Amino acid sequence: MDSTAVPDAKVALFRPEFRKIDVINSESFNASLLSHLKEGVRLVLDLSNVQFIDSSGLGKIIFALRSFRERGGDLRICSVQPPVMVLFAMVRLREIVGIDNTAEESTAALRGGVAAGTSSPGPGGAS
Repeated sequence: MDSTAVPDAKVALFRPEFRKIDVINSESFNASLLSHLKEGVRLVLDLSNVQFIDSSGLGKIIFALRSFRERGGDLRICSVQPPVMVLFAMVRLREIVGIDNTAEESTAALRGGVAAGTSSPGPGGAS
């Protein structure tokens, strides 16, 4: 897992190296994702390497989102590949979490306090 702190304002970047997040590796993904869970931390989840997510992986993302928000932080997703964006569109994930084209956009939104559920159109079409 690639994990980088973005300077200032408790914003961190997490880029999983998995091509797939599924029942086989979702616990490992979850542990790495939640390793950033600290009071007030805002996380950019960069999915640029991920080509497939199943329901267990989606559940881990939603659980992490709730966990970060309960601790005064937030989470935004960026660099979503088209096959994953299809799943996100089907479950209407944009309604609860911001999805951006790039990590820079997500970081800027987290630093600027953009409301949850707002997002740029992102790869794969308009919101």
